[in-house]
Amino acid sequence: MGRKDGRAVRRNAKDSVFVSFFRHEENVLDLYRELHPGDLSATVEDIRIRTAKRIMAKGFTNDLGFSVGDRRICLVEAQSYELRPMQLRTVFYLAETFQNYMEEKGLTLYDVSSVPKWEVFVVSTGRGRRGLFRLSAITDDLMDAGALEPVPMKDGGLLRSYVEACRIIDTVISRKRDDEGRAAVARALDECRARCGKLGEFIWSRRSEVMGAYEQLFDDEENMKMNCAAFERKGFERGERKGFKAGSRAVARKMLSKGMSPEEVSDRTEIPLDEVLRMRKKASRGESGAVKESS
Repeated sequence: MGRKDGRAVRRNAKDSVFVSFFRHEENVLDLYRELHPGDLSATVEDIRIRTAKRIMAKGFTNDLGFSVGDRRICLVEAQSYELRPMQLRTVFYLAETFQNYMEEKGLTLYDVSSVPKWEVFVVSTGRGRRGLFRLSAITDDLMDAGALEPVPMKDGGLLRSYVEACRIIDTVISRKRDDEGRAAVARALDECRARCGKLGEFIWSRRSEVMGAYEQLFDDEENMKMNCAAFERKGFERGERKGFKAGSRAVARKMLSKGMSPEEVSDRTEIPLDEVLRMRKKASRGESGAVKESS
């Protein structure tokens, strides 16, 4: 599998850092000021974190939800290059947001005369469209990525630093040699600390946790390589090859359950992408395994 292996970066590691960093109100306030530089009156006391833990679609959560005054702001991280589902995901987020709002106020649907302003931002850290986008309206085509408008990121700000940190991690890991996986992660974390300001320092402070996530990934890769090599050396006949294919599918389902994208799983297992997509769809319906959708 060679260098393709390095392209698959454990989403869990980045998810953990992202969610942990924005669990602190002072960091959320810094983020709010980046998104609304004209509002100089907001303080830490005005920040209320409202991140959805689990909403209507199984496994879907937003990465950060918070309110400042009459604003309800949702920040979603897109680690895949695919942004098309973001409108549909926003519908779920808004349903959860306003249901909670009515419960807080003791209102029924027919009692509501107005609702808070809502804002949805998507920070894209995938290989394709890195950057910040805002969804300001829901269109009739819920799978239209064109509804996302690019938003400038502040130089040296938290969002630009996070996008840069993800780029560093993805790039360094993708260039690793098979015998230096852990050293590659260590270099990436050091580079994040040097180049990504406050957020880079936070990533470096969580290096043991991040390293552990990647070590599990590298161990899974190594086990799969050894299994593949063993099958190739023994030259199993057709019936035995059928068993190997079944094993590959089991590995693919495990990778999907850990949050890897179908493209990454296809690269690793050499199972065609359309077959991997069918596997994920079946798993999400509970037909085989349990795949948790990642943000």
